[in-house]
Amino acid sequence: MQIGGSDMEEADVKSLAARFGKLAVNIGMKNSNIKRLRSALRGRDKSLVAVEGIWLNAKALASQAHIEALYVCPAMIHTPEGADLLSSLISRAVRGVYIVSEGVYHRLSEPKSDEGVISLCRLPEIGLDDIRLREKDLVLILDGLESPGNVGTIIRTAEAAGARAVFIFHGQASVTNPRTVRSSLCSVLSLPVVEAEMEDVQHWLHKNGFTLYFADATGGTIYSDVEYASRSAMVVGNERYGISPEWYEAEHLSVYIPMMGTVDSLNAGVAASILAYEIRSQFGFGSRS
Repeated sequence: MQIGGSDMEEADVKSLAARFGKLAVNIGMKNSNIKRLRSALRGRDKSLVAVEGIWLNAKALASQAHIEALYVCPAMIHTPEGADLLSSLISRAVRGVYIVSEGVYHRLSEPKSDEGVISLCRLPEIGLDDIRLREKDLVLILDGLESPGNVGTIIRTAEAAGARAVFIFHGQASVTNPRTVRSSLCSVLSLPVVEAEMEDVQHWLHKNGFTLYFADATGGTIYSDVEYASRSAMVVGNERYGISPEWYEAEHLSVYIPMMGTVDSLNAGVAASILAYEIRSQFGFGSRS
């Protein structure tokens, strides 16, 4: 295997697969496994996500993702780091290792990349009752967000700020959308992300002693003037229309981020990040768990 001086070859991939007792096979666009991948790349499969490129797949490995299948274009693996990552991915692939040509790979990849690796990962199956809570905890609730980029950014921020979970409903941007996956840097595979009905989420919040806060650009209390409860739930609403009216029937406190100059609002992902880190700063940064 000569990496650095020349491209990896099909035989190298097959040799790596054999080392782990697996078979790497060549497939084309009409193969059923390509159709399965294309469904995930379009965000149509609600249980599988497509992870593209070396960096994101390294993140998937770090999150102990369940890798269903691996799609490799050997000629696009150019570095020792890529070869090492490929070895780790092959060792974890459950259902198969598939070799594709450059032409097939470029027809699949979104955005067009030249890293030569796409994994198909299974989302963790997590329900509300599976979430283990701490004495101090934060959850973020996304109500009707439309942008996959915003959803992914907030999921990434939630994990970075030590939130316990993200709840999504009325969602127009799927968790399995490739843009969501990329924007989250694969946090969709390591942080509990639960799509649930509002009534179920409200019941769970009440049962577990959460105080409800609304990110509300129309007014309320300045976010930094609030002493947040030990179990806080922050609702972030739709980019254009805000939080759904039915939420306002629940007991809550609205908070806002003051705007200077001519700006009247922030991107939903940016606003959620500021609020999440304000709550985390009050909780303290002593533990990453």
